[in-house]
Amino acid sequence: MPLADDPPLPCETERYGHYSVAGEAVYDRPFQFGSKRTGPDLARVAGATVTNGSAHIWKTLDLVPESNMPAYPWLSRTMLNPKDIEPKMRVLRTLGAPYSDEELAGAQNEVTDKTEQDAIVAYLQVLGTAIKSKN
Repeated sequence: MPLADDPPLPCETERYGHYSVAGEAVYDRPFQFGSKRTGPDLARVAGATVTNGSAHIWKTLDLVPESNMPAYPWLSRTMLNPKDIEPKMRVLRTLGAPYSDEELAGAQNEVTDKTEQDAIVAYLQVLGTAIKSKN
């Protein structure tokens, strides 16, 4: 029970930002939209926050000492295979992802010399940008 001197707990959106909405996950495979929120929504890290995204992935405790997120240092050493991307995009297109023929044709060049860490940071940078907020 809170004491009289304790400030009220701020609402969830003040603490963690806007929550994810179903339309933002329409092309996610597998679809993992949940109802439990235990912290900041990754869909809200796009933009300036992700400039430190790579450091957060491989040096989590350096940025947030109390974090329980494990580090993933091997992601910066694991190269993407450019030959894998186009077949995966074609499958996703059959499931409704709006990839154009031009995007499929240029996909290998986009991931050449990129690591798995680069791919995760790029993914985080677009989260939360599909649907514009009214705020």
